[in-house]
Amino acid sequence: IEVSDAERIRTVRINRPEAKGAMTGDMWNALAEALTDASANPGVAVVVLTGTGDAFCAGVDLAEMAQIAMGDGGADVHAFPRCADTMATFAKPFICAINGLGVGFGATVVGFADLVFMSGAARLKCPFTRLGVAPELASSYTFPTLIGRQNASWALLSSEWLSAEECARMGLVFRVCEPDELMEQAMAPARVL
Repeated sequence: IEVSDAERIRTVRINRPEAKGAMTGDMWNALAEALTDASANPGVAVVVLTGTGDAFCAGVDLAEMAQIAMGDGGADVHAFPRCADTMATFAKPFICAINGLGVGFGATVVGFADLVFMSGAARLKCPFTRLGVAPELASSYTFPTLIGRQNASWALLSSEWLSAEECARMGLVFRVCEPDELMEQAMAPARVL
């Protein structure tokens, strides 16, 4: 997780391109810390979350998830819930700039965002039914609230890819952008806010 501040905007970048931005316990803790610090920091007015390369976030690192399930290794089993709680109570404007594929958390995080900008080349997927787990990050509440019951049911239950255009049509994202214009499109309203 890379954090940079400029013009009262904190940019948080998921920078693990070799794993498509899959999140480990250390990364959940770093994201929670970046948000907690932003909450208390009067020099930060807005947070923008984005990814690196062709991926926004591939969700939970499945290798670490398997370690937790098997009771192996030193993975922090409380890291994801801690991060989720931090996001749920974050009170400053929160913008997502989805630069590439978003799976699991990479899709459900939009439920906590105030504005979502998405590259036209990006796509989202909620793989929970194929994994045999419940939708995460309160998405069974946030998605119906944002996009209506039927769109939410399809997004959360089908495990199908959603294109940027589908996400915009449903109302899951605010604006679809050309890939090379994504960050400027997201930063312009961040500067206003």
